Amino acid sequence: MAGKAIKIWGRRDSSNVQKVLWCCDELGIAFERVDIGGRFGGNKEKPYLDLNPNGLVPTIEDGSFVLWESNSIMRYL
Repeated sequence: MAGKAIKIWGRRDSSNVQKVLWCCDELGIAFERVDIGGRFGGNKEKPYLDLNPNGLVPTIEDGSFVLWESNSIMRYL
């Protein structure tokens, strides 16, 4: 993983996003979270779909590396 904070795309009230946040906290990984999806919208717009063609949360950006699906993200972390 890159040396700086990863970016986590997703709203805090999503259980799948919560899993990723918990994993980052437990592993001491610095992160920045961006609200998207649910009442925040934006997950069906082109900039987000370019990151995650499924349009679901969570998605992470670690430098130029992008990954979606909470269980895949947790394994990566």
